[in-house]
Amino acid sequence: MSKQEIIVIIGAGPAGLTAAYELATKSDKHIVVLEADDQVGGISKTVDYKGNKIDIGGHRFFSKSEWVLNWWQKFLPVLNDGKEIHTTYQNSQKAFSAKPFNNSSEPHMLIRPRKSRIFYNKQLLDYPIKLNLNTLFRIGFWKSFSIFISLLISRFRPIKEEKNLEDFFINRFGKKLYETFFKEYTEKVWGKACTEISPEWGRQRIKGLSFKKILKHYFTTLFYPMRQTFGNKEVEQTLTEYFLYPQKGPGQLWETVEATCRTKGVDIRMQQRVTKVKTNGNRINAVEVWDKLTQTTYTLPCDQLISTMPVRHLIAGLDMVVPEKVKSVASSLEYRDFMIVGILLDELKLKNGNGESIDDNWLYIQDQGMQVGRVQLFHNWSPEMTADPDKSWIGAEYFCQEGDDLWQCDDDALISLAAEELHRIGLLDSSKVLDGTVVRMPKAYPSYVGSYRDFESVKSFFNTIDNVYLIGRNGTHKYNNQDHSMLTALEAVNSLMDNGKNKQSIWHVNTESAYHEAS
Repeated sequence: MSKQEIIVIIGAGPAGLTAAYELATKSDKHIVVLEADDQVGGISKTVDYKGNKIDIGGHRFFSKSEWVLNWWQKFLPVLNDGKEIHTTYQNSQKAFSAKPFNNSSEPHMLIRPRKSRIFYNKQLLDYPIKLNLNTLFRIGFWKSFSIFISLLISRFRPIKEEKNLEDFFINRFGKKLYETFFKEYTEKVWGKACTEISPEWGRQRIKGLSFKKILKHYFTTLFYPMRQTFGNKEVEQTLTEYFLYPQKGPGQLWETVEATCRTKGVDIRMQQRVTKVKTNGNRINAVEVWDKLTQTTYTLPCDQLISTMPVRHLIAGLDMVVPEKVKSVASSLEYRDFMIVGILLDELKLKNGNGESIDDNWLYIQDQGMQVGRVQLFHNWSPEMTADPDKSWIGAEYFCQEGDDLWQCDDDALISLAAEELHRIGLLDSSKVLDGTVVRMPKAYPSYVGSYRDFESVKSFFNTIDNVYLIGRNGTHKYNNQDHSMLTALEAVNSLMDNGKNKQSIWHVNTESAYHEAS
């Protein structure tokens, strides 16, 4: 009998678990998943704190891919009455059918309204920013007018060669809008000046404004203000977007996938960190693993390797001769780390104009001098994200570097910082904070700065290794959304099952810019 082929998958996030399930379904290979954490899901896991749940990155389940939408529903059905479901995300719409499912006592996905706004100078503005009556009233006519004129200039006299992210922003939004709403926030997220960041990040993540729509919107606001009110059906339709969301956060889906994979014979090992990748010629033949539970190291044979681990670590762990340029580029790749501070209160101080509680999923904090970047309102993602439905449960998001002063703050200091900052801008009353916790996520965002400009040399090097497949956000050093990470896994499995053919298709995932929102 021929030896059963061993497939090692590094990482049990969306990409790793998707690859494991697809391989288990389509082959009889022996699949081993190695996860360094004690919980599956990666950045898409759900952290439970006393029954209050934290979605680390804020994961709206939307995809233009029919395959992804159907894949999700294999594990969690959508609570619906059988009618066609319409989801919308950043002006991209997707209609799909789902089997009727109305048993709310069983695990399921919800159809949720999407609402994100900018919180600027104690005013709530549309996100993405719109040059409409709401914006004009809140930031003032002359500032709105100067933004519009600046946008005109950028369209008729664009920067010919976009050398950095600042050039990208100015060409699409004008200098005034960039300086008001993009510059400080983006530099807070990445810890770098926009002039140091590649324009590729913008092309991948941000959809440009339609100049014709802006003109129409702006002059409609000036001369027909009644058409901009929330009572107008046309406006309401464009403002209302929907997405799918697991009732108990994104981790609920990936824990369900994990359980299904185990029933299919997938060997999923937790708290196992790959420290070395062994090779023979141009093939990988084993990985060395540190078992955190037993505090021992062991070697695992490997016929095919699918990796979601950061490229920097994978290159450092290879026991083969790596070209100096590739080694230098990989070792200098940068990442942005992330912390979220969960805060429990009876209620938020900030209200809508009618005095009711705000119903946003996210607030983007644009006030100068604030370290907090965004605030998630978990109770608005799903009612089951809170232990007590009468409480407000929010998450203040901070972007940092592992090891910096902010990262090393103890939890109590971070909770106090978040409460004080949100009190200062009027979101809450810090004296009424009931409880809090902190979750740290290293290497949450692969960064498009520094040596990334030479990343093609790293990709070319991995093409010389026959049996390795790089997938997922950190595996490809690409700022993928969850569905894109899954699609890289699908492409990798299809290539592996076809003896490595069309491996380049993995890198073609997420090359369009049809729907993105910074996350």
